[in-house]
Amino acid sequence: MREQRKKTTAIAAAAALVFLGALWLTIPTVSISPATGQSNIQLGQPVTINSSPLASIGKVAVYADDRMMAAEYNLGTGDLERDFGLKAGQNIRIEAKVASVIGVTREFSSTFTTVEPVIVDNLSVNGERLKPGQKIPPQSTLVFSFNKPLTQAAVSLDGGEAIELQIDPEHPEVATLQPLVSFKQGATILLKVMATATDSATLESKELRTGIVKPLSLYGKVETADGQTRIELDASAPFTDPAAVRAALETTLPDPVISVEQQKILITCSSLDLSSEYSIRLARADGADGSFLEAPLSMSVSFKADPSQAATSGGSSYRGYVYTESSSSSSSGGGSADSGPPPGWPPCCPWPPQ
Repeated sequence: MREQRKKTTAIAAAAALVFLGALWLTIPTVSISPATGQSNIQLGQPVTINSSPLASIGKVAVYADDRMMAAEYNLGTGDLERDFGLKAGQNIRIEAKVASVIGVTREFSSTFTTVEPVIVDNLSVNGERLKPGQKIPPQSTLVFSFNKPLTQAAVSLDGGEAIELQIDPEHPEVATLQPLVSFKQGATILLKVMATATDSATLESKELRTGIVKPLSLYGKVETADGQTRIELDASAPFTDPAAVRAALETTLPDPVISVEQQKILITCSSLDLSSEYSIRLARADGADGSFLEAPLSMSVSFKADPSQAATSGGSSYRGYVYTESSSSSSSGGGSADSGPPPGWPPCCPWPPQ
C-alpha cells in the first residue's frame, strides 16, 4: 500500500513537471537589453533580444523619440544582437513580438536613453568670452569649452582640412586652437567644430560663423592758418603702442612736430611750399582690437588753389589734401571713388581727392 502511494506521488510529480514544461513552451518570453529605465547608454552598445526556447520572434521595431527608425520581421527562433546606429540624446523604445510553438503571441518593450550629445558651451578669444556679433583679431587663441570630457576634437576653417585641437589634460572638456595661422582681416570665417566625448558621444559638425576685425587704416585732413599747417591722421582703432607708431613714422615735411595720441597722429609745421607735394610713410602700426597695417602705408600731402575761398579773401587761398597712394590704398582701408568716401573721412575734404 505504501509503495503504491509512492508510485502515485512520483507519477503526479512527473506529470506536473511535464505540464509546467509544456506551459513554459506555450507562453513565450523575451528579455531586452538595455533594460527599461537605463540611461546614458553608449552609442556603440548593441541591442540584444533573448527569447525563450522555441519562441519565434515575429517582429522587432525601434523607435527614436517616438519615430520609427528600424523594423525587422520573421526573425525566427533564437537570440538577436543588433546595432541600430543610435545617436546621442535619444529616447529609445524597442518593441518585440514573439510567438510560441502553439501560436500564443506576446509583446515586450524596453525604453531607455542614450548618452547626452556633445555641446559647445562657450568660445573664448584670447581669454575673453566671445560675445554675439563680436569680431575677433586676425591672430587669436580660440578656446572651446564643451559640456563633457573629450577624447578628440578638431576644427576646420572655411571647409579646409581639419586642425586638431589641444585638449587640456586636467580639464578634458576644454580644447584650444592655437594661433597657427592669421585670419584675413575684414573677412568672415566659418568654423566647423568636431569632437568625440569619453562616453562615445560625438559632435559631427557644429558651425560657427564669425567676422575678423578690419585692417587698421588712417584717414587724414589738412588745415592751414596763420602760416601754420596742421595735418591730422585719424586711426580706425586705438593704437596698441603710440610710441612705436611715432618711431615708425617718416615724412618729408620740413621741420615737423609730430605727436601720436591714442587714436590720432598730429603733425604741425610751417614754411611749406604749397606748390610741392610731401609724403608721409608709416612702416607699421597695431590696433588695440588686434588689427594692423597689412602693408606699409604711404600717404601724400598736396595743396591746390581753392577758388571759392580766394574770391572771398581777395587773394590766393589753398586747400590741403591727404590721400593714400594707389599702390597701398587697398591695404590702408581707403575706399574707391565709385564706392564713396571711406568710414571716418572728414567732412572738410571732398571725395575723391581732386
